[in-house]
Amino acid sequence: MMALLTPLDNFYSQLNLRSIAGYWKLYSAKSTTDDKDVTIFIFNRKDNVKAPSRLGSGNRLTLIDLIRYDISQLSSLAHPRILQILHDIEENKEMISFASEHIQASLEVTMLEDGLSRLEMKLGILQLIDGLSYLHNSAKILHGNLTPSVIYITLSRHWKIAGFAFSVAAREPNVFPCFPWTKKLSVHLQPDLDFLAPEYLLANKNLVTSAADVFSLGVLICWICSGGKRLIDAKNNIDTYRVICGQLDTALKCIADELGPNLLDAMEKVLSLDVDKRPTVQFLALIKYFDDPALSTLRQLDDIMQVFDPEQKNAFLSQTLYDNLSLIPENLWFVRILPRFDEFFIDCYDLYAALSRPLFYMLDQCESHNIIKLKSWIHRIVYQAIRCTLTPLILENMNVLFRRMSNDKEIEDQIQDLIVMCIKSQDTHIQDKVIRSIPSTAEFFSKWFLSNRLIPSLNYFSLYLNNSISRQLDFLACIGALSDRCDSNILYMLIATIRMCNMKNDAIIYTVSRLVQRILMCDATRLRDRTVICTYLLNPLTLALASNGLKTTQFEDLINTVRILIDIVEHLRNTESEMDSTNKNSLSSFAKMSSRRVSMSSSHLPLVMITTARPTCSGYGYDSSLRKISFLSADGRLEDRGRTSISSKMGSKSSLESNLSLKLGNASDISDEQQPSSSLETRRQSWLDADITHLFDQPITEKVDRERKRCKSERRSRRRSPVLDEIGATRQPTRPNSFTNLGHNLIPIKIIERTLFEDSVCRDDSLLVHTKNDTISACEAQLLKDLTSKKVRRKPLPKLEVENFASSGLARSRNKISVEYFFIVKGTIHLRKFYDRKNCFMNNPCKIIIIFHHRRPP
Repeated sequence: MMALLTPLDNFYSQLNLRSIAGYWKLYSAKSTTDDKDVTIFIFNRKDNVKAPSRLGSGNRLTLIDLIRYDISQLSSLAHPRILQILHDIEENKEMISFASEHIQASLEVTMLEDGLSRLEMKLGILQLIDGLSYLHNSAKILHGNLTPSVIYITLSRHWKIAGFAFSVAAREPNVFPCFPWTKKLSVHLQPDLDFLAPEYLLANKNLVTSAADVFSLGVLICWICSGGKRLIDAKNNIDTYRVICGQLDTALKCIADELGPNLLDAMEKVLSLDVDKRPTVQFLALIKYFDDPALSTLRQLDDIMQVFDPEQKNAFLSQTLYDNLSLIPENLWFVRILPRFDEFFIDCYDLYAALSRPLFYMLDQCESHNIIKLKSWIHRIVYQAIRCTLTPLILENMNVLFRRMSNDKEIEDQIQDLIVMCIKSQDTHIQDKVIRSIPSTAEFFSKWFLSNRLIPSLNYFSLYLNNSISRQLDFLACIGALSDRCDSNILYMLIATIRMCNMKNDAIIYTVSRLVQRILMCDATRLRDRTVICTYLLNPLTLALASNGLKTTQFEDLINTVRILIDIVEHLRNTESEMDSTNKNSLSSFAKMSSRRVSMSSSHLPLVMITTARPTCSGYGYDSSLRKISFLSADGRLEDRGRTSISSKMGSKSSLESNLSLKLGNASDISDEQQPSSSLETRRQSWLDADITHLFDQPITEKVDRERKRCKSERRSRRRSPVLDEIGATRQPTRPNSFTNLGHNLIPIKIIERTLFEDSVCRDDSLLVHTKNDTISACEAQLLKDLTSKKVRRKPLPKLEVENFASSGLARSRNKISVEYFFIVKGTIHLRKFYDRKNCFMNNPCKIIIIFHHRRPP
């Protein structure tokens, strides 16, 4: 294909056809001098139109004559709303051409091909009003042919007025010569009849006012708001035109929904056949239709360079523009706002802080494919982060930068450098910002960055944290977020930084306890060093148990944490002993889910306990609205208690102690047979004597006595719990404590789920028991009956019905019962405590797991 040869080839190159507007072909091109984008307008002489010869040789007007006049008028006008000419008209034998600022297309093409948003329409109409106001009041020119084909839209979405082929200058103030529309001339040599004011067709009318342009603007506004539908479509027929003009009120009602009430009222005046009733152009800019904060914001941005006060610019960019970005369509962010930033602010480094707020908002909210359009500006902002005004803003938006610019290694490195620099800073305001920003971005940090740069730099916080409890709490929240990203070695480094906090303060004590729980619940296998556990965790938390300032729930939470840490230390010691003797690595046992009999403290008595969720430390991810349930079995461990199904059904969290008991208990390979016999029997005797004595005060059925006698000899033969013979003893033994181990003559055989709901309309006081299997054994059914036959505190328990799990729905009960804990003697379930759950939260479903146990098979 041959390259197009134009009269402007010496000045512009790389011509590429972009659009067609009327008789013009529009080509995008590059300037040969400064490589600037321009648009070349080309008219082919073959398309020239001449007036009929009958008009006389003196009146033989041609289209080329109109084009020359049009360009000469454009060249003499200079205004932001008028198309700017960059190179005057050039001609050769084949074509006429000139160069203008870079434009996208005409309004007519843009509307029909791409469409316009309502906000763009309003903004464009205001720009047309601004341009016409300049022509009427300053240039003293009547445009004469305001149509969609002579309005051009630039790449930055500015609307520009062109097409001055029929414009005339004023003879007197607001008086312009008139050239009536006639059938004798070609339509190409006359204004577009559909946008022409009615006075142009009046007989013997030689003068018009600026109201003629106001009428044309009104018709154009109706065309824009209706999406390209012509209000007057006369098809160049004068008679049809006159008929339609007589029915404009009816025509306006047809597009009333598109115009809206405010604009409709204005258009009724603008399109009046009475010239005197038409308002001036300036009046149109004041109607309520244009009362829009987003519209006002974009107009102010277009005129921002006319503001010379730096404080006003800062206030507009950081506050007004930022607040109204959500009201502006996203496509306008990148075709109107960002081009203004490129045009006005690239070298205005003092405005970067103000610019960063809208830029970060756009980065956070834009579609993924638009991120690349913001990349250059984000690089500029981050590169200038060393400026004091920019640093806090970047720290506040680190999460957005890491999340949306995840593939940009340069941005990541610069932000990491900034974090370390801020931590080492002596400015407490900057340190406040960085310590509060780290939790939201911890998930994006690499392990290398944590171990080699971030954690070592945390020691610089020692002076910052001194004697400030609020800062220490922020620091612990930061540690908690970082702990989720750490392996064992990095976690030890992180835990060591806790010593900078004041462990004598109750709030700090409780927060550290919750921090330890978070570490354990994330992955307890990372704690493998007993020295680290005892030095940085167990020791300060144990000393904190002496504090009288802790609330009851906080103290219980703290002592649970201490017990679990003790269990971990015990497990690690046993594991190391076994490794020394067998040369086997048992660390993988943390992940196994098998039933074993292990040594445990008395905190793991057979227990089903319902408690309300404890208060949690801010930022640790716990939901205090949920109810949590601890499940502790007679052997200290439940099989598969942490299953997802239980948690996901009820939407509640099991207690920390139960989860960790599962992890730690299943990890042990040490059974009671490996312990000294005398110690084992002593522990069993202590526990069983205590529980049996407690039973002595409760009414025990004859069935229980028969069952006990039946099992006594068998139990003795296996040397399991010989102290059962002493059930009638009156001596009260020492109750189990945290350091007393239990006997292990019981194992779980089945888990039955019982679901409680508060339902005020339920009239049935029964509880439905659903089994995991299709049926339950007769023995288990009998045990359930025994369970419900007890009377504790003189209150009968509700009747318990056994149903098939597959055939029953959710259970509902008005009677709220809480089981504190239970145990088994000779194969029968006995309840330690029952009480009415009047103090529990209502209308929240919770789940009770009843664990059936029997004696270990021979």
